[in-house]
Amino acid sequence: MFKKILIICAVLILVIPVVKAFAQDERKATSTVAKLESVSDTVTQKEMVSKPVVNKNAALEGFDMVAENANLALYVHPKTLAIKVQNRVSGYVWSSTLDGMSQYRLNQSWKDFVDSAITMDYLNAQGKKKRESLTANGARVMLRDVTDGFEATITFRSRIKMNLKVTLADDGVHVAIPDGKIVEPGKVQILAVNVYPFLGATKDAEVSGYMFIPDGAGGLIRYEDTGVKMDAPYSAAIYGTDIGVTPVVVAPDTNAGYIASIPVFGMVHGAGQNGMLAVVEKGAEYGEITAYKAGLSTDFNWITTGFTYRSVYKQPTSKTGGKAIELYQDARNRFDIGLTYRFLTGVDADYVGMAKSYQAYLVAQKVLTRDKKSGPVMRLEFLGGETKPGIFRDSVVVMTPIADLEKHVTALGKVGVDNLLVVYQGWNHGGLSASWPNKFPFEKRLGSDAELADTIAALGKRDMPLYFQTDYTTAYEEPKGIDASAFAKQINTKTMERDVNGVVTYSLLPDGALELAKADLEEYAGNSMTHLAVVNSASMLYSTHNSGHRFSRTESMEEMQAVLAQLRKSEDAKTALYQPNDYAWEYAWAYLDMPMGTSNYIYESDAVPFLPIVLKGYMDFYAPYSNFSASQTEDLLQLVDFGAFPSFYLTSEDSYALAKTPSKDVYTSQFSNWKPEIEAKYGAIRKVAVATDGATIERRDIIATGVVRVTYSNGTRVVVNYTKVDYKLGNTMIAAKDFAVLKGDN
Repeated sequence: MFKKILIICAVLILVIPVVKAFAQDERKATSTVAKLESVSDTVTQKEMVSKPVVNKNAALEGFDMVAENANLALYVHPKTLAIKVQNRVSGYVWSSTLDGMSQYRLNQSWKDFVDSAITMDYLNAQGKKKRESLTANGARVMLRDVTDGFEATITFRSRIKMNLKVTLADDGVHVAIPDGKIVEPGKVQILAVNVYPFLGATKDAEVSGYMFIPDGAGGLIRYEDTGVKMDAPYSAAIYGTDIGVTPVVVAPDTNAGYIASIPVFGMVHGAGQNGMLAVVEKGAEYGEITAYKAGLSTDFNWITTGFTYRSVYKQPTSKTGGKAIELYQDARNRFDIGLTYRFLTGVDADYVGMAKSYQAYLVAQKVLTRDKKSGPVMRLEFLGGETKPGIFRDSVVVMTPIADLEKHVTALGKVGVDNLLVVYQGWNHGGLSASWPNKFPFEKRLGSDAELADTIAALGKRDMPLYFQTDYTTAYEEPKGIDASAFAKQINTKTMERDVNGVVTYSLLPDGALELAKADLEEYAGNSMTHLAVVNSASMLYSTHNSGHRFSRTESMEEMQAVLAQLRKSEDAKTALYQPNDYAWEYAWAYLDMPMGTSNYIYESDAVPFLPIVLKGYMDFYAPYSNFSASQTEDLLQLVDFGAFPSFYLTSEDSYALAKTPSKDVYTSQFSNWKPEIEAKYGAIRKVAVATDGATIERRDIIATGVVRVTYSNGTRVVVNYTKVDYKLGNTMIAAKDFAVLKGDN
């Protein structure tokens, strides 16, 4: 309680800016609004027509062919286990090593790293960190042929032993390292491995093309010299940093970057010529995607996934003074490694082809399924009540009474805005920032039980189900009936804490979240809440280290999948998820807060709609709130370009009423002010939605600098002109800062 009073006092004495950039709290879909990019960042570069790329590492001498099919042939070097994959149609060879290694400026450590199939970090018997490659330390390799490939038992000089299996299939090359075959002798402990890190690597700008990274909607790092030097690699833990081991601290006035929500990366050797997409099928929760551009450490562009078996963490050595020592996890993370490299050629050899390849993979895995009925074309998210801290007791600031929802959608229906996804947040007892994980009873200051039921029924008659925002990850300091033992602890025994807009929050234990979800089902049913918008639980993945409640990242992921399955348990239940990681997609009816760009790392040359292309036609997705965009015109153009539906964050009352609450950064939200823009944007988006209903994106071409043509599977083409001058395409003139929807021969 004392900590809470201190926080409240600090809030009360702060001078609150009248206008500042909006930075959403995590319960309102984290950090997407503040990162809305300018057009210069969002328009992908026009690809220049390039000559056929020179196959720099095509020599097959010393390699044995171990498998082939109609499309590919797989070769292996018997000592280093380096591989080469030849496209049997084009003849192009993808290599995990470099031909003529001696000609390059690489020291022996780098040569070993490049040449070896596996490089391993480990702790020796004395607890010192060491590194071994197959070629550097005299590892013993027992190689044997298996159906469609090879298998090798590797015994490193440290006596750590593991199995590597590489096979060829119709969809590409599969690489596997089973956990059950890893042997750690005595006190020697494995820390991490890199598998085929230089597969597809290119030198400087000798080959045109780029690396694809899963940053936000999707980012490219071009091989060409863009004038911007890379001073640190792109490094992203798949599904985000494990805060159970490594706390995440974001510097003041700095936006947190997007997490890698999908376990993929790729390379292009000549756009429209040769491409490769890597999919981490197993072990993704312990994977980290790393990309180096030429000039950083070496003269090569390379991208890979490393896998962590033991992480380093800081263990405090005193209760005061902040002193700590670095330790490694004692218990090894248990997971199998599984990678698939999918090879693309011709028109499919670009980021669009990669997205389509990943889409095909997810369809085959039954993660994505087609739904003939398209969903609503706009999201309106209303804040019901927010918590206002008080010295002795908190109060609720009523921003949107439940009965107002029907009034607002009725007013919009009169002007033709009638196909909406409506989300209601802050409905829980005490308001938005009050009582998580406790939710019930419904906050009475927002309306009676009868008004709640009437509103749900009224919107249902309009075929407009009402989604109630909920959370099975966040907990506050003093919720009734929730003991602190339910809060997750880090590996160093500290309770996980997060500061969300000045409010201290904690993370729930995964098993506690599942039990809570089961208990809430009866309450949801009793209040006719069949549709839920789930924040955090599908986008945050962490291990926990409480006594008796230890959950690995894998186990936490499985528990959260079980939570989402529970919430979809009834036949008419649906869930919308905020920026979900891909393992949660099968439980999502809609994707909320689709990233509309990247984290804006200076070395990223292009932002591309990889994620939207993957999902379009399979799942409806909604952009961050348009009312916090710097330019409504450019916001609309990007929505059309990415195939996303718009969103607005709204209240009945003026946002000034939030000035002394955790939602103080909301500076414009009043429905009456935004109704005209909602009407205008809805009309424009609906035109595109009708023309592309149920279709997938097949191509996205930059036909001129700042002019994008998106081609859908039903033949519709949408042309977006980001520039300040009119653009003529055939007989159609696309006005400056406008778009056109074309069908047939138009």
